[in-house]
Amino acid sequence: MLICPLFFSFFLTSFVESVDQKPNILFIVADDLGWNDVSFHGSQQIPTPNIDRLAREGTILNNYYVLPLCTPSRAALLTGRYPIRYGLQHSAIGAAQRSGLPLHEKIIPQYLNQLNYTSHALGKWQLGFFNERYTPTFRGFETFYGHYSGKTDYFTHQNEDGSDGWIGLDWHFDVNGELSSVPEDFGQYSTHLLTSRACSLISGHDYSQSPLFLYVAYNAVHTANPGDPLQAPTETVLQFHHIWNTGRRKFAAMVTELDRGVGEIVGALEATGKRENTFILFTTDNGGPTNGFDENWANNWPLRAGKGYFYEGGIRGTAFVNFPAQFGARAGQVSTDLIHICDWLPTVVEAAGGDVETLNGLDGMSMFGTLAGERSSPRHEFLVNVNPSANSAGVRMGKFKLLKNPEDKFSEGHDDWFEAPGRSAHINATIKPHSTPSQVNCGPVPYELNMNCHSRVRSQHLCLYDIENDPCEFHNLVDDDEYQEVLKKLLALMRLYEEEQVPYINPHMDPQASPSLHNNTWVPWTDSIVIPKH
Repeated sequence: MLICPLFFSFFLTSFVESVDQKPNILFIVADDLGWNDVSFHGSQQIPTPNIDRLAREGTILNNYYVLPLCTPSRAALLTGRYPIRYGLQHSAIGAAQRSGLPLHEKIIPQYLNQLNYTSHALGKWQLGFFNERYTPTFRGFETFYGHYSGKTDYFTHQNEDGSDGWIGLDWHFDVNGELSSVPEDFGQYSTHLLTSRACSLISGHDYSQSPLFLYVAYNAVHTANPGDPLQAPTETVLQFHHIWNTGRRKFAAMVTELDRGVGEIVGALEATGKRENTFILFTTDNGGPTNGFDENWANNWPLRAGKGYFYEGGIRGTAFVNFPAQFGARAGQVSTDLIHICDWLPTVVEAAGGDVETLNGLDGMSMFGTLAGERSSPRHEFLVNVNPSANSAGVRMGKFKLLKNPEDKFSEGHDDWFEAPGRSAHINATIKPHSTPSQVNCGPVPYELNMNCHSRVRSQHLCLYDIENDPCEFHNLVDDDEYQEVLKKLLALMRLYEEEQVPYINPHMDPQASPSLHNNTWVPWTDSIVIPKH
């Protein structure tokens, strides 16, 4: 069969132009980063010049929401669906649990690969690995470099988990379903390793063959193992000698290393000439764990509480987008459009040229037109979460948010408002953020404040907040006559989600997972793909 050279040349040219027109997509996910841990939100303690530059040249998202814990949030990000749809609404997946994102759930790389993308994942997974089919390279990613579980030591890459304090290496390099551990990286700081791998993928990719989807899920600034939870190179920690609180000092150093990594990744994009046509999303997975919670010293001031809570400090995410080729009209803006983490799947599918009308069963909505400045957000409500084990739930509709049973589950009292520990050990000072366009301002915490969510009228533990006018959640409106119709609508929406949820997945720790049985390494340990009922 003869092929006309002119036709072949036209076909090849059209293919290259099609590939070049599709944007590269870069997701940078920070772990446990708080609202007041970046200087574009006003932090005076932790300079984040690279993150700030990217944020200010893009669009800062000030009305953007995540889930309060890592596994549910990552699952929502990658599936475009609320965790109540597939049983991951309860908690984070433990390393020794036979648990994971159900295999019937389709995730972002699987959609993008159908649009001729090449997909790579780095960093933290925490969506299950008890069977190899739950690991990233069986779910659309060509390669994975990082750790399967929720945390790891930043230098030894070992994770301590399980009821008996099992410890083992959790650092892997997987390629097209071939799984391997990487003990030779021992002693190297994980943030540096992930940054180096990301830069190598960017500089080494053949963009004439396919656009790139790169999912960089740093473990920074999550704590490592108990006993040595906050880790950074000594020379970086010494830069923050003025911060009297040891935990906050080390945390600041961890954020600094994260910021440097972001700068290096963007530098790699610029060096390849692909910066202009790359859709960059930077997001935290949940609010920061504050005031020593989980041995961490993130800060969400002035928002209330943090990681694990349905209050704003736990779910209002630090995030921005930067995409000069398509979102340039909104560059430098602070967006108050309502956006949820499950909106990213349909958004990037549309950005990649896919047909969002064919996406079925999603809770996410495409924000492409919104971020391009063509329309306001199509989202008017979202589910905060439902946790049936605590009989707690939360929903947002318009400017109002309703919470049920959100009380502090921890004896330490982490549902409060916490300023960042300050510079002087002598006066125990705290540091308040300086003013920026994206900073939330609420004024001082009222002297007399009822922190408990309780309705005298309904005899239920409920809180109703006007988030637009009271983002710090000082004033519970649940018994105010003016808001009873609003309350009825929110209660109906909450009941709807509670009825729609599937049973949550939370199996017991499996003794067969112990690294001592697998060469002191955390690896898939069973041939069964079945997730047992808890």
